[in-house]
Amino acid sequence: MVSRRTKGWLLFTGATVLGAVVGLLAAHLLGDRLAGAVTGVVTAVVGVLGARGRTLVDRGAQLRDELPDKVLGGGPRPVRELDDPVLLGVHPAARDDAGQVPGYVARDVDDRLADALRGGGFVLLSGESTAGKTRMAYEAMRRELPDHRLVAPASRDAVRTAVEAAVDLGRCVVWLDDVERYLGVHGLTLPLLQRMLDAGAVVLGTIRVAELDRFGARHEAGLDGEERAGWRTAREVLRLATEIPLSRRWSELELERASRSTDGRIRSALRMTDAFGLAELLADGPELARDWHNAWRRDGHPHGAALVAAAVDCRRAGLSDPVPLTLLAEMAPHYVDARGDTTLRAEPLDAAAQWATTPARGASSLLLPADADRVLAFDYLIDLVSEPVPLPMWLVLLDWCDPEQALDVGRAARAVARFEASTAAFRKAAEAGVAGANAELAEAIGSGGDPEGAVALLTEALVGMSPEDPETLRLRGALARFTQEVTEPEVARRMFADLLADCRARLGPDHPDTLAVRLQAAIQLGKARVRDEAVPRLAELVEDHTRVYGPDHHETLRARHVHAMWTARHGKRSRALELFSGLLADRIRVQGPDHPNVLSTRFQIAVWTSGTGKPARAFELLTELLSDSVRVLGEHHPHTASIHYRLGLAARSVGRVDLAAEHLGVVRAEWARRFGPDSERVQAIDSTIEKLSDASTSTVD
Repeated sequence: MVSRRTKGWLLFTGATVLGAVVGLLAAHLLGDRLAGAVTGVVTAVVGVLGARGRTLVDRGAQLRDELPDKVLGGGPRPVRELDDPVLLGVHPAARDDAGQVPGYVARDVDDRLADALRGGGFVLLSGESTAGKTRMAYEAMRRELPDHRLVAPASRDAVRTAVEAAVDLGRCVVWLDDVERYLGVHGLTLPLLQRMLDAGAVVLGTIRVAELDRFGARHEAGLDGEERAGWRTAREVLRLATEIPLSRRWSELELERASRSTDGRIRSALRMTDAFGLAELLADGPELARDWHNAWRRDGHPHGAALVAAAVDCRRAGLSDPVPLTLLAEMAPHYVDARGDTTLRAEPLDAAAQWATTPARGASSLLLPADADRVLAFDYLIDLVSEPVPLPMWLVLLDWCDPEQALDVGRAARAVARFEASTAAFRKAAEAGVAGANAELAEAIGSGGDPEGAVALLTEALVGMSPEDPETLRLRGALARFTQEVTEPEVARRMFADLLADCRARLGPDHPDTLAVRLQAAIQLGKARVRDEAVPRLAELVEDHTRVYGPDHHETLRARHVHAMWTARHGKRSRALELFSGLLADRIRVQGPDHPNVLSTRFQIAVWTSGTGKPARAFELLTELLSDSVRVLGEHHPHTASIHYRLGLAARSVGRVDLAAEHLGVVRAEWARRFGPDSERVQAIDSTIEKLSDASTSTVD
C-alpha cells in the first residue's frame, strides 16, 4: 500500500506538472480567450489536488512526529527485527545466560493461531493471567508475519495515532496486549478497528478471561444508560475477533514437549506443574503471591505489601493504566491500619518501593515499573483478591484521577454497589463535560432516591445539546423514565411516544436502541397502571426480540423476564410463574446457574410463589437463594438486601417473628449505609420492625 506521505507528494507533484503541461498545450492549440478559460478551470482543479497533496504530506509529517511518544519501540518496526518480548508485555522469567525469557515451548493451539494470523483480521488470545498468552502471540507473530511492521500503541490515548499509522502502512500488525486497556472513551471503537482491517492490518490482542467475561451477555442486564452504550461499543469490537482460548494448565502433550527443553528454568518448573501452569511458574506468579502474603509481618515488608494492595485495588477500581507511586504511598497507610496489628512497623517508602518492584529471582515483580515513577500491579495478583475495595480508597482515587478516568472508576464502583463513590465519580466526569457522564450521573441520582434531581440534570444537559447529537436519544430515554416518577404519568407517556418515533425514524424499527425504548415505554405503561395495554406490548416485544436477536440472546431473555413480571403484577400470577419457570430453565442453560440474572429470576419465582398463597414454600426458596446471592454477589449487594427484605416478610408469614426481625435488621443497616440513617427507606423499615416487635409482645402477653 502506498503511504500517506507518498500519496501526498504524488498528488502535489502531479498537480504541478499537470498545470504546466495543460497551460503550454492550451497556449499553442487554442485561441487566447479559450486558452484562458481552459487554463482557469485546470488551475482550480490543480489547486484542489495540490492542497489535498499538501495536507497528506503535512499529516504524514505530523504522524511521524507523534509516533515515538505514542507507540512502543519508538515507531513501527519490521516484525522480523523484534528482539525484546518483555517490551511487548511478556513476563520475564528468572534471568540466566539464555536471557530474560526461556525458550519457547509449542502450545497445542499454535497451529490454530497461525491459521488465524495468516487469514488476517482481528485475532484475540484469551486465558487466565500468566497462561502464556502474550508469549504465544509474540512467537506466532514473528513466525507467521515476519515481513509486517509492528505498531504497538503505548496507551488508550495512543490508539487513534496507531490507527492512522496502521492505515498508512497497511501491511502491519497492531499489537494490543491486554486489549481491555484500549477500549472505552477515546479508545478503540468498531469504526476504528474496521479502518485498520480494511487497510490490510492484522490486529493481534490478548485478554484475561475475567476481563472478557465482563463483556459477556450476563453482565449487560445490570447496565443502564451510557454504561450500556460503552459496554456495547467494547462488545462490538470484541465480537469481531477470532478468539483462541489458551488454558493456564498445560496438557500432557505440552508438558511432554516442555520436558525436551534444554532450558534449566523450564525443567525446574516442570516439577510443580501438578498444581500450577508452567507459564505462571516461569513468571513467578505463585511465588510472588506467597511473597506478598508473607510480607504482612512485623519483620517483613508491611509497607511494601500495602503498596501492592493499593496497586491491585487501583486496577480493580477501573484504572487499567500505571499509577504513580505517590498515589500508592497515600493509600498504603489504610491497608497497614486495616490489618489491626499494632506490632507492624512500616518500613520507609524507598525500601518498600524497592522491595515491591524487585523481580523475584530476577524475573517478574509484584509491582511492574512503567515510565518515570509509575507502576502497575502484576496481573496474577488481581484474581487472588475477593474483599471489596475499601470505601476510603475509592474516594482517594476519585480525588486523584482525571475526569475521563473518573467515568471508568464510577462504573467499576457501581458494579460492586459502591453507590456513594460511583455518584461522586460520575459527578466529576459530568462537570468536566466527559461524554456520557451526564446520563450516568442522572441514573445514579435518580436510582439513589432523587428523581427530581435526575430530571433537572437531564433537562439542563439536553438544553445545551444539538437535537442531532446521538447522545440525546439516551438522555431523553432517561429523562422520560424519571419524569414518570415525579409528574403525571401522561407526561412521561407522551415523552416516550415522541422518543420512540424519533428512534424509529433515525435508527430503524429493529435497532437495539429502538427496541430498548419500546421496552421502557411498555414498563412505563405498567407503572402508570395501564397494564391491559402494557402486557400485550411486552408479549409483542418478546416476539420481536426473538426475531431480531434469536431465542437465547440476553436481550430476548430480559424481555421475557419483564413480560413475566408485569404479567404477575397484572394479576395473572399462576401464568407468570409458568413464564418465569420456563425462563429460569433457559437462563440456566444459556448463562449458567450462578449468573446474576438467574438469581433475579429465582427471586421473582419466590416472590410470586408467596403471592399465590404458598408462604412456606416461598420461605424455603428465599432461604436457598440468600445463600447463593451472598456467595455470588456478596453480602452488601442490593440484590442480597432485597432477598433479606423478602425473607423477613416471608418469616413473618410463617410465624417466625424473631427471624423476620433479624432479616429486616440487616436490611435496615444496609439501607442506612446506602441512603443515610434518616432516609425515608430507613424510616419505613423501622416502622415495619416496630410492628413486628408489637406483634411479638402481644403474642407473649
